[in-house]
Amino acid sequence: MDRVKLQQLSAWMGFVGIITIIGGALSALAGVFAFVIGAIPGVIAIVLGIKLRGAKQYADALLMEQAGEGYSVNFNMFVDNLNTYFKIQGILIIISLVMGLIGILFGLFAGFAFYSYSAF
Repeated sequence: MDRVKLQQLSAWMGFVGIITIIGGALSALAGVFAFVIGAIPGVIAIVLGIKLRGAKQYADALLMEQAGEGYSVNFNMFVDNLNTYFKIQGILIIISLVMGLIGILFGLFAGFAFYSYSAF
């Protein structure tokens, strides 16, 4: 394993995790005032940030250890946190694409309906 690359990855995971948590907290706070359901994206962002911070902690533990049994446990937890992070991100991307497609189809339908209505 390349320790320098793992150190760089750990630093970026820490930074992005903190920014994601802060942005999620602000989003959740703003969403509470726009009905409680508006806070859900912020809560999801907070969970994502926490998963990145957890992965950073296990990456740091990997950097401190030598190869052995503890190394395997930390590596598995590192990968597990990243797996959860990317799984949630993937689901959010799929939901966004579906919602965007529904929006486009609705817009096309509404445009055709308006055109048909105004043509007569």
